[in-house]
Amino acid sequence: MNRRTFLSFAAGAGAGLMITPIPWKLTDDISIWTQNWKWNPKVPKRNVFFAEMASKLDPAGTGVRVALVDGVPVGLASSQDHPLSGGGVSALAAAEVGLLMSPARVRQPLVRTEAGLAPISWSDAEALLAEKLGRAEGDVAMISGDDTGTANEVFAALMHRLSGSFYMMPGEAQSAHKALEKLGGEGHLAYDIEGADYVLLLGADALESSGTAVRNARAFSQSHPSGQPATAKYVYAGPVLNNTAVVCDQWIQARPGAAASVALGLAHALMERGATARANGLDAFRRDVAANYSPARIERETGVRADTLRKLAAELAAAKRPLVIAGSEFGQGAGARALMAALGLNAMLGRINVAGGVKIVPEAPAVVQGAGSAASRYSADLVPFLKKLAEGKASAGVLMVYDANPAYALPQAELMAQAVRRAGFTVSFSSFMDETAELADLVLPSSMALERYDDVYTPYGAGQAVYSLNRPLARPAFDTRATADVLLSVARRLDIDLGYLAFKDVLRAKAEALGADWKALGRGAVWTSAATTELVPDLSAAAAPAPRAQGEGLLALAPVAKHNLGSAKVALPPLCAATVRGSDLMVQMNAKTARQSGVAEGQAVRLSGPGGEMTARVHITEKVMTGVVAAPLGFGHTAWDEYSRGLGDNAYKVLAAADDPETGLSVWSDTRVNIATA
Repeated sequence: MNRRTFLSFAAGAGAGLMITPIPWKLTDDISIWTQNWKWNPKVPKRNVFFAEMASKLDPAGTGVRVALVDGVPVGLASSQDHPLSGGGVSALAAAEVGLLMSPARVRQPLVRTEAGLAPISWSDAEALLAEKLGRAEGDVAMISGDDTGTANEVFAALMHRLSGSFYMMPGEAQSAHKALEKLGGEGHLAYDIEGADYVLLLGADALESSGTAVRNARAFSQSHPSGQPATAKYVYAGPVLNNTAVVCDQWIQARPGAAASVALGLAHALMERGATARANGLDAFRRDVAANYSPARIERETGVRADTLRKLAAELAAAKRPLVIAGSEFGQGAGARALMAALGLNAMLGRINVAGGVKIVPEAPAVVQGAGSAASRYSADLVPFLKKLAEGKASAGVLMVYDANPAYALPQAELMAQAVRRAGFTVSFSSFMDETAELADLVLPSSMALERYDDVYTPYGAGQAVYSLNRPLARPAFDTRATADVLLSVARRLDIDLGYLAFKDVLRAKAEALGADWKALGRGAVWTSAATTELVPDLSAAAAPAPRAQGEGLLALAPVAKHNLGSAKVALPPLCAATVRGSDLMVQMNAKTARQSGVAEGQAVRLSGPGGEMTARVHITEKVMTGVVAAPLGFGHTAWDEYSRGLGDNAYKVLAAADDPETGLSVWSDTRVNIATA
């Protein structure tokens, strides 16, 4: 064999070997051998468990499905069966798992010392709180930001026994309760938006941040199937082309805080067409109120053209199942008048307690003695109290705050923070180190919804009575406790018997009072009821004029609330950090307003109003009506974590509230500001 023959043979053997399975099998065996030595780490095989719950971060109580591995929450998805979600999930609800390990969470009880906040045991913290409450001698107040939970019964009953005051954070639920009370009704306002064929939204950002927004968005989607004719018309009236207006069939430009006036103008136009209503005080309403809100007046005061108003009235009268929903553009500060006017308008259309209309849902039976009704718990107006406290005209020996951040998310925010400082002893029951917790003398961290027993009863705007029970799905990640259990324990230290040893027992009693199955609720089932409460509204209650706009500025300020930026009690949700670019707050105005104000795209500006000042940069867009500057809420945090802190400025600092003694609720949806280059 010569050299050439040998090389040819070797090449042929190599090529033949490559088309056999021998080298590939050897390679596979080698990979298996090298990856299965006993010292190599193994991927554990674990069971994934799914559980249903209702979000407490989302004020709409959206139902979610939580994935857990060995008792540890690892993910979250929408709940297909929950009546308030139906396959959708909001950015706030999606944060229930992501915020469990947030760097902003309070990990243990803290007490203020000369060196700042320092750790304290739960036993010592409860003893300290009991001592402070015992010495306060009735000079006690508590603020709650939970609109849907039975925990409020525990808090209100304790305040009753201590001769203290109980306040709910202002919002849509409080406005709805007050509106019903003024018109002679009681219960919860619910909107059967799925059954309506014409939906008029006056200010209310119902597909983004108002009411049961996820459910409302699902109803809108079902009425607007892709490639097919719409089965319902949606019209939005407001100052900004927001996430609701941009998908509606029509956007009508209306100045901030105009919902009540537009509703009264529509009532005027309907009465001109001969409309009547099953209501008390109808003649007085027609003579003293509606007659004064002519289309010409509405055009002057709100920017809604007279011919547009008449066309809206004609469309409402022609629709088979019209529905009018009114409110604040950012879910706060509308007072009661907008909802009162909208209820009167729905009454004139015959849309109360009918399919596709407004439903009056009964209150849940109270199970804690001394708690009072839900309406009574919403009766006190928080903003005037905090103003007086900040100015030294009122006192609070002990101020307790649960699930709320009044030092950040109320008008004249700096004054509200001063009120928290002026209290004799401030206690924050917060899961997170927010602005209010940073000012507190005692921080008793609340377990999050995944870690505690809690419940949700009929959020504002739900189409029917809804009750969900949350049970602990995971062990507390830190040394935290459920606030209701803490205060039940503190009550016992004060020899106050509230009738229950644990909050779980309170919830069991609530389920029994509703006629719900406790075991089914524990498995994630949702109790619902189609029951309604009779309402023959007294329209004469709407006879008083609405409060004037706050401030003498040249521009109307339109705050904008978006779930991806957080809420009044939650900062930037973790999954939404990528939606925020840069560190400046961008306020929006159209080109005409910018020219009139002497500002340009990207320019640094200062907005000043009766509440204070804020800084921002200008973005010019035609998504804002002339004479209006829009400012997103959720920026300007001085607490929380590195992802939320220091981003832009807080628009709440500029807002100011006007008193409305006729309804008993302050209004801050219409604030005037001036703008200047910074």
